[in-house]
Amino acid sequence: MQNLSNFIELQLSNPKLSIEEMYSALSTVQQNKLAGLIVPPFWVKKMRRDWGTENTATLGTVIGFPNGYQRTEVKQLETELALKDGATDIEVMLNTSAWFSTQNNWVKIEFAKLGKLIHQQEAFFTVAIDANYFDTPNLQQAIKEAIDAGVDYIKIYKPFDINESLRIKEWIPASVGLKVCADGANQQELQKLINAGVERICINNFTSSQTFSF
Repeated sequence: MQNLSNFIELQLSNPKLSIEEMYSALSTVQQNKLAGLIVPPFWVKKMRRDWGTENTATLGTVIGFPNGYQRTEVKQLETELALKDGATDIEVMLNTSAWFSTQNNWVKIEFAKLGKLIHQQEAFFTVAIDANYFDTPNLQQAIKEAIDAGVDYIKIYKPFDINESLRIKEWIPASVGLKVCADGANQQELQKLINAGVERICINNFTSSQTFSF
């Protein structure tokens, strides 16, 4: 069984998130050498100050959570501030409302603008899609738009299903990473994802009681 710790990415998105929980997650990342930690934009600067010189994980944040409805100018400012505060992985939520307004190219234009800004600062550009609202053709097309914009990672928000995750991986070229939300997955399922080439296993409901013995 492969060691999975360096594939695990914790995301803290609970509206009642406390600073104690934040530092518990940071400690878990440091002690277990996890792949990354994603925090709300408000917390990026503080986490960067206490990140630790030997911590090689990526410090990420989410722009436009949860449905990407903000104007592109607002997302751009939030991205600039996150990069300045020390984020190394910027996750941009796809604007679902703009996506389903099919007479425009708003989503494509937004990806191009933000992707250029993020890559200029040598950070990772992740596009996140709330796939709960997408049928298969729309999800495939949204992934294609993100890939065409030069994305580094695609992240799929949806309740975990091993077969669906493996199917989505088949749509993505080897040059682009896939992040799978895997709350509730068992160790065998996690190993299947890694064997299939999934780069990040995302735990979105992390609690301080969780342990990682992979």
